[in-house]
Order: sequence, then structure tokens, then C-alpha cells
Amino acid sequence: MYTKFVGIILLASFAHASLSIPVSARTTVKEMIAQKIDCSKANNTVEIKYCSQQSYQAADKQLNQVYQQVISNLNGEARQLLIIAQQAWIKFRDNNCDFEVYDNRGGTGYEIFRNGCRERVTKQRTKDLRDYLSSR
Repeated sequence: MYTKFVGIILLASFAHASLSIPVSARTTVKEMIAQKIDCSKANNTVEIKYCSQQSYQAADKQLNQVYQQVISNLNGEARQLLIIAQQAWIKFRDNNCDFEVYDNRGGTGYEIFRNGCRERVTKQRTKDLRDYLSSR
């Protein structure tokens, strides 16, 4: 009982101490991980998972930039059709990738494989939208 009480007191002290640190000085766990992981040398599941997420997010960011270029050139019905198509495409991407890696559910590589699928499909969608832009 005494040990549990001391643990609670220590936890409360650490929580209070962290609140006194300015938000700008706090380093998030994600930032700490990013500073320590070289994705070109990722060699364990945690690093590979982190790097696959970063790679997918970079592809998604690129897609969003190209999508904004396309949508800014559209008006009226064409614009609405693209919005509807993109929303449907996002659902397709997520469901298709969930299906593609279904057999890996519960495994340590599941999120890595899913991120890889999402990155691949996202890059293809980016290419399709770029092709649309260049054809105009």
C-alpha cells in the first residue's frame, strides 16, 4: 500500500513538473522518434512501421497538393464531380488496402503492409491527377 502511495505521489510530481515546462520546449514522443530513426537504415519493426507511415504521409501530402491544383481549375459540376470522386476514391483506397493485407491482421507487419499499399495507391492517384492537369 505504501509503495502504491509513493508511486502515485511521484507520478503526480512528474506530471506537475512537466506542466511547468513551456509547450515550445516540450518534445513530443513522435519528434523524439523522428530524431533517432534513419529510415534508410530502419532495421526493426518499430522503425520500419514508423518509416512506412512517414512515407505514406509524404505521398498523401503530395496527392493533396496536386488535388488542390486540379480543383482550383474547376468550377460548377466538374468541381463537384471531382469532390465526389475523390471522396469515393479515399474510401476505395482504404477498403482495398484493408482487403489486400487482410491475412496479415494481428501480425507485426500489418500496418507496414497497409501503409505500403496506401502509399502505392496514393502515388497512382497522384499520377492520374497530374496526367489530367497535363492534358488540359
